[in-house]
Amino acid sequence: MTGVDLEIIDPTASASRIRVRSAAVGDGYFPKSDEEKLSCGFFVPDDLLTKTEDGLRIVGRISDVINVAGKKVNPVEVEAHLLRFRGVRQAIVFGRPSELRNEEVAACVVASPGVIEADLLDFCRRGLSGWQVPKRIFMVDAIPANERGKISRRDLGRRFATGQERSVLR
Repeated sequence: MTGVDLEIIDPTASASRIRVRSAAVGDGYFPKSDEEKLSCGFFVPDDLLTKTEDGLRIVGRISDVINVAGKKVNPVEVEAHLLRFRGVRQAIVFGRPSELRNEEVAACVVASPGVIEADLLDFCRRGLSGWQVPKRIFMVDAIPANERGKISRRDLGRRFATGQERSVLR
């Protein structure tokens, strides 16, 4: 784009944030200025992008990244893997508190009858890195939404926190 400078912050990562500079970038951030988001005329959005043959593609948000003992897990990648399992209709992956690892990966899945957590976990172990494999997969009739009708990974992390797992919907 003419008049727009884009810079990939971590070109070696599979997904990275970008820095954007243009005449359209403001000099403040509502409700307060944030040096991480606005620095030296660059704006740093919370989006995670990957480089493709056609350019850049948004693959998630930095606030959704799960920190598993220092390893970063993009929940969108785990969701894409779960959706490849026959009978899985919907999947949402989120982080939940873990005493040992900062956070652990968990998921809610809507699937056809007969699809069980053990089979999904085995499928994940065969196709994902160890730190990406969910510790729990909750089989639900519908992906839980918050009071505004939106799906919030943060809310799901609290709702399905370790020790509160008995509130499963199915």
